[in-house]
Amino acid sequence: MRNTSDLRDRAESIMRLMEQRDELNLDIKAAFEAAASAGYNAKAMKKAIKVASMDADKRAKHEQEQGDLLLYLQELEQRNEGVRCAA
Repeated sequence: MRNTSDLRDRAESIMRLMEQRDELNLDIKAAFEAAASAGYNAKAMKKAIKVASMDADKRAKHEQEQGDLLLYLQELEQRNEGVRCAA
């Protein structure tokens, strides 16, 4: 087994990183709140940032899924229009 000093050092390093992550998360939250206060849609901004930061393969998959979604939505809306007209 490794020595306890090594374990302690690694655990403390991880704990510091987790604290930094928590601080960054608070900063990010504050930035989105500031954007919302300035009139931006924070939810849409989060989605746009997520998509913009995707690698090429994930972005292509996302675009395909979005295309499928629009296609299915159009089909459903056309069917609903037919049901409304028949009623």
